[in-house]
Amino acid sequence: MESCLVARLTRYMALSEEEKDFIATLEDTEQQHAAGDVIIDTDAHDAPIFIVKEGWLVARAEFKGKTAISRIFLPGEIVGLAELGADNAGHETVMQTDGTVCPFPRDAVTKLFGRLPRLASLLMSVSGVDQTALRDKQTAMAIYSGEDRLIHFFLDLRARLAVANVGTGNRFRIPMSQAEIGQAIGTTPVYVNRMMQDFIRRGRIQVERPYYRLLDREEMERQIDFRDRYAALDTSWFPSAPDERPLR
Repeated sequence: MESCLVARLTRYMALSEEEKDFIATLEDTEQQHAAGDVIIDTDAHDAPIFIVKEGWLVARAEFKGKTAISRIFLPGEIVGLAELGADNAGHETVMQTDGTVCPFPRDAVTKLFGRLPRLASLLMSVSGVDQTALRDKQTAMAIYSGEDRLIHFFLDLRARLAVANVGTGNRFRIPMSQAEIGQAIGTTPVYVNRMMQDFIRRGRIQVERPYYRLLDREEMERQIDFRDRYAALDTSWFPSAPDERPLR
């Protein structure tokens, strides 16, 4: 199976064979997990970093009997980069679906910066885009209406799925219950159901669970002034590719 991480990264630049080979070494070890398996525990120290090869994962936290989903991880994304400088994970990361992850030790990041600075720059930039998108979500959670938060949820997922070519167009799979969608956008499952039914009635979405189709995506984008953070990446400052470096 083609690497989803390679597919995601080549959206922004062509990778050299050496860079692809390095990614292949990171994906050497595969672990298959079932939905519900905990990949990173809340109190985990020095947890490995994982490449998501297949399936979805969620980062979640619980407080006073309530659950919040703070992040969804998709195929081709990396779990654990944000925790590199932390004493512990602070939340648990759980398989949302059956899937496959590829763990690699943290010191592989050190080797990456030493051997392949261009690939390291790309991963750092992609991680930066992820953080910018998470700030967009934080803004949505703080000031958007429930309807606008649901629209942001749909548009952000669609944009991210398109990057790794695991979801294209306006129809895509969301393997989450309405209760879990509510946990991701900060509202109740009853309100999520009410908004879904309203969207269907108004011809805004079509639902064939677990598939959703956005029937008026452009209007949704205008409604919340959505910015696709994943559409482009500034690579102008990157060092040369390994096979483009001058001989010494």
